Amino acid sequence: MLTSYGEKNLDQGKNDKDLQKVIDAGIRKGGSGPKDGQRGKPKGPRTDYLQIEPETPGYKLVQVIFERAVGEGLASTDLADHLGIAPSTLSHLKTGRRLASSLGRDVIEKFAEFLNYPVLAVLILAEQVHLSDFYSPRNDLDRAIDRALQFMADDPEWGGMMPKDLEGASTHMKLWSVWMYERATKTRLITGGVDYLDLLKSMDEFRGEYPS
Repeated sequence: MLTSYGEKNLDQGKNDKDLQKVIDAGIRKGGSGPKDGQRGKPKGPRTDYLQIEPETPGYKLVQVIFERAVGEGLASTDLADHLGIAPSTLSHLKTGRRLASSLGRDVIEKFAEFLNYPVLAVLILAEQVHLSDFYSPRNDLDRAIDRALQFMADDPEWGGMMPKDLEGASTHMKLWSVWMYERATKTRLITGGVDYLDLLKSMDEFRGEYPS
């Protein structure tokens, strides 16, 4: 399918905006914290309404869902009505009785519509899909990541900005850093990977030509 130069630019702009949503969703906002002499947990977007910890699988999706609801002035019952799901589902996500990583496809799609995110981005936030899933299992991913990080460290423009503690970070964090570097510099450091935004675009084009 042929597209004009302008259409390609529009597509790329949309992809960049979708990716930025994923990035922004993972950024934890700081709270005001307790005042001098006060006891208790710091207050902020997370502790005000979530009873789960960041280590909980799928925490980021729960965080961004309720931050969006609070920003729009929606109570949990109103949010449940808006999404068309049981109020108990939201309550259990807040308390950890149910994990976002175990949500069904129907709920994931409703969350994606509410957030105006790609469904795959919501699956990533729910930790049902991981960045390592975009790479061939034939790769020795740990060694590939180490080589990529060394390449990044040697980059005269970017190397000086690498966090010093990245070496001891989780594989997921390292891979995310490599992935972002690849997108920022248009450099492929780990072979066998798939850019999910490009994959989605190609699938849309395919279904446009061959609708099911």
